[in-house]
Amino acid sequence: MVLLFPAAGIILSAITVILRGITGTDILLEGLFYAFDYTLLLAICFVSFLVAVALSVDMNKKSENFGKFYNKVISFTLRIALSACNVKVTVEGAEKIPEGRFLLVQNHKAMFDPITTLAFLGKYEIGFITKPENFNLPVINRFMHKICCIPIDRENPRNAVKSINAAAENIKNNICSMAIYPEGTRARDCEMLPFHAGSFKIATKAGAPIVVTTVDNTNLVHKNSPFKRTHVTLRICEVISSEEVSACSTAELSEKTRKIMLSSLGKDEK
Repeated sequence: MVLLFPAAGIILSAITVILRGITGTDILLEGLFYAFDYTLLLAICFVSFLVAVALSVDMNKKSENFGKFYNKVISFTLRIALSACNVKVTVEGAEKIPEGRFLLVQNHKAMFDPITTLAFLGKYEIGFITKPENFNLPVINRFMHKICCIPIDRENPRNAVKSINAAAENIKNNICSMAIYPEGTRARDCEMLPFHAGSFKIATKAGAPIVVTTVDNTNLVHKNSPFKRTHVTLRICEVISSEEVSACSTAELSEKTRKIMLSSLGKDEK
């Protein structure tokens, strides 16, 4: 997808060369010159568009609705970013995702985990529970705000409960689905960290199904990019029905989800 800009630049270059009536040995040199200029111009215009869209967001106004337009822009942009990083993403089991809202649960290896999920599961309208520091990122924080991402301060139990309740309300009120990383942070050694069972209260409070997913090889992207291709697998492993969610405690849901993820990644609990 990253080739969209060069391809468009080449097309515009060819049109310019034809309209200007350039012939002979000048065609190649002039064509390359115009192709470079148009590609650079298109890239600058796209970045300017992203900034303009972001600046239209009022961070002081609560997002009562899911920003579908912003979500589409995010998905498109992140696919370009992954392509630029030479990442090939394979999505498995998408047919398992239920209709309606749900809580998506995923393992966390690298910063490319949410990027991959938003890029390839964006049509399911998913907001993320995320660390507060991410809302300090310029431009990005405004898009996060519009797709109902919610910061959670795990160091402050009272604020954490508010975040969990807000996420459950998003699901119950059909605003959007929500996604969590029950490990709470990235696993630096790629071994799955202990789960925070409390995060599963989002599903129990909302009475929503849990979509258990895994991502694999995202931790290799920063090492391989851009010269070596990274094959990332985004797998929808299993769906825990809303009936089962209601019948289980958060500890039981945490344990069940963890076992499903470990099995998907070909690992055993230590």
